[in-house]
Amino acid sequence: MSPRFPLVVLVAREMGLRSTLIARLSMAGADLVTIDNLDDPRVARWLARSPVLIIDEAALAARPGGEAALRADPRWRAIAVIGGAAADAAYPPRIPRDDPASVIEAMLPGWGYPER
Repeated sequence: MSPRFPLVVLVAREMGLRSTLIARLSMAGADLVTIDNLDDPRVARWLARSPVLIIDEAALAARPGGEAALRADPRWRAIAVIGGAAADAAYPPRIPRDDPASVIEAMLPGWGYPER
């Protein structure tokens, strides 16, 4: 586990995107797990670590309640959505699909734990 960054939970339906993110974020020092479904019972085990959720537009579109329900879920330290347009102007901008790994890698320190 990286002492600098929180656990990152990745839900990406597109295999190429998933593979790229796994490689880049792991090399950047992120502690990363991937799942196919946010209702996976394993998620409950990770919640004490206040994880960050990275989800692609396809997985978000399949989520009951959509983006509003996901953003209202207090389990996540932060949520990053790759692709598409935000359903509400109050949500942070989406991560563009052209190079999401670089954008997310740059976001990691902002999600991290304070230095001791």
